[in-house]
Amino acid sequence: MSSLRLAFVALALLCLGGAKKPPMVDIRIHALGTEAEAPTFAIPATLLNGTPVFLQRMPLLTQREVRAIYPFVAADGSHGTYLRVDNHGSRLLQQHTMSRRGELLVVLVNGRQVSNLLVDRPIDDGIVSIPRGLSADDIDLLTSVFPVIGQEATPKKRR
Repeated sequence: MSSLRLAFVALALLCLGGAKKPPMVDIRIHALGTEAEAPTFAIPATLLNGTPVFLQRMPLLTQREVRAIYPFVAADGSHGTYLRVDNHGSRLLQQHTMSRRGELLVVLVNGRQVSNLLVDRPIDDGIVSIPRGLSADDIDLLTSVFPVIGQEATPKKRR
């Protein structure tokens, strides 16, 4: 009976010790909403420059759509990154940027507003640029969760 108990304890320790959770990262890209949509579909917010706006409650893109990143150092000393999104995110982004030219997208990373992006052209390549506003710790977290563009693991060929 004791050997069965010992085997059970060893199995439980293996299961608990081997299941390391990846770090938590939350990326949200919200489009502008209107006051008429509040409070059900839009929430009040303040942009980085102090301008009060309403943001759509549902984000346009989240970390679920991000497939890879490419970090860089911005001119102001902060960090930026390119986000490559999956096919679903790419279609959403293309549709939004085609119909909402001249509006802003608000980027939140772990609940902190890091950048406001002006939609000046349709984005049809599935790559969103966060030009600045990230810290070195943000980049370390992002690179621990997402592969770097160009260094993604190549899928194994089926035989």
